[in-house]
Amino acid sequence: MRHSAFGPIDIPVDFWIHPDVIGALARRDMRELFGLLRERTGVSQTRLGTAVGMAQGRISDIMHGKHQNTTVRKLNEIADGLCMPAHARAALGLPEDAIVKTEYPATTDLAVAAMTGLLRADESKSETLLSAAPDPALWNAAALAWLVGEPDEQLSGTDTGRAVGQSDVARVRASTALFGDLDNRFGGAHARRSLIHFLDRDAVALLAGRYAEQTGRELFAAVARASLLAAWTSYDCGLHGLAQRYFVHALRLAQAADARQLACHIMGGMSHQATYLGRTAEAANLARAAHDGLRDMATPALTARFRAMEARALARAGDRRGCQVALTAAERAFRTPEPDRDPDFIGYFNEAELTAEIAHCLLDLGDSREAASHAANATPSDGQYARSDFFITIVHADALADDDEPGRACRTALNALQLGEALTSARCVTYVREFRKRLIRFGDSTELRDFTRQAERHALWVKAASNPIKTAASHGGRHRDADS
Repeated sequence: MRHSAFGPIDIPVDFWIHPDVIGALARRDMRELFGLLRERTGVSQTRLGTAVGMAQGRISDIMHGKHQNTTVRKLNEIADGLCMPAHARAALGLPEDAIVKTEYPATTDLAVAAMTGLLRADESKSETLLSAAPDPALWNAAALAWLVGEPDEQLSGTDTGRAVGQSDVARVRASTALFGDLDNRFGGAHARRSLIHFLDRDAVALLAGRYAEQTGRELFAAVARASLLAAWTSYDCGLHGLAQRYFVHALRLAQAADARQLACHIMGGMSHQATYLGRTAEAANLARAAHDGLRDMATPALTARFRAMEARALARAGDRRGCQVALTAAERAFRTPEPDRDPDFIGYFNEAELTAEIAHCLLDLGDSREAASHAANATPSDGQYARSDFFITIVHADALADDDEPGRACRTALNALQLGEALTSARCVTYVREFRKRLIRFGDSTELRDFTRQAERHALWVKAASNPIKTAASHGGRHRDADS
């Protein structure tokens, strides 16, 4: 292939989506990248150096392993000189508008590249990414793309990558379970950074390995669940734009895995976030897409959860009749349990969980007495799901306050604060702030002053007073594994 001395290097479009190229970019391995460029385009070291602003001798040093360029400035110069497309820049971990302006990836290779770029930008604490706002249109676009899409015929593994086996899949699953347990007990901020590092440096890297088809599908499903947990922990930290992007990429990996139930579960999580942010129309649509997308793989627990998510969105929107229809459907599905057919990630959805969802709906609809009754009957988990226990207890306190029982409300709120003592969670802080607002109308009294003195001993109460969070929050539900 002949190259002009000064014009752009003629690089085939499909070069940038090849798994070994994506792998080199993800590792920031310029030695391998330059070698692949020479092998597949015939470009000389001199011409390559001219394109990226380096002397031929420096290119030679890089290709012989004597030098490595990894500074962001130099990587940007290399990306500009090679006219890298957005997904390649993202895989290299460069701050890029395309990471923020997320689209549902069309192919598995693009999905892996996009996920790699997102993780790398998150690891580097890109302010553009961390401060990104959620895009309401992205929820609907991702759900539609999944509903009309098909599982990928071929995954993105390579013939030359490291061998990946069932032990690797088991390691990803076990690590995700460990991070999920930490998240449930201590909140999203506790181990989010460690989870992202694990995904970036270990889990996603396996996708570019060499594996049999069945192992590959299981691997993609395992990484999708880890990515879903990244979405939930980011959501719990109040990083809503980032969380939305992890949800979308988890959904795409689940599609590659042909994991329909998991994909629908992910859309249920997206619905949960949309309701929290007040985007009730999108939330209801996502819950319905999750329910309808199950097709012949529906189980009672999954059906009940998705109809409950729909009810939550409709309650938040003030649609009493629609909420009641959805809750009735959820309760009807739950009456005929089939635990042998349920995937393991929905095992948390028991009677207490459904009761908690009903309590949330009733509170949003203004039925405070009924909400308090249901919240009181949602049995705590004895510490395994501390955040979930906190949520339903503070919802109970909210309902009591709305029912003009400030004394009982304050006593219940103190229980909630005790349950949440070890939690580092932006959502929990927001809930405490909502409860504080409910107390204003009761004025000043000895009882309330005594409550405040006791509440000020708890971290969540102090954070709610001193660290305002700008969000259109509604009451959240339990969060287990991938709901969590």
